[in-house]
Amino acid sequence: MEEQQKMILDKIIDYQRIGMLCLFISSFLYSGTLIPKYAEVQWKLGILSASSLIFLIFSFFLYWRTSKLKEKL
Repeated sequence: MEEQQKMILDKIIDYQRIGMLCLFISSFLYSGTLIPKYAEVQWKLGILSASSLIFLIFSFFLYWRTSKLKEKL
């Protein structure tokens, strides 16, 4: 039982770290949409916005998964 709890705690730590990394990447990509040079080219702006949204959604998913794992403890 203790080994299973340690494995769950390790997963929680990993999910939190990856979630924080995804949140950072999302904010970095979103800041790229604010650069006027890329606002002229629509497809670049679309790629930056879409990838920022994908990383943000993935970050929320990981934090949701973390809360579900905390309930198992």
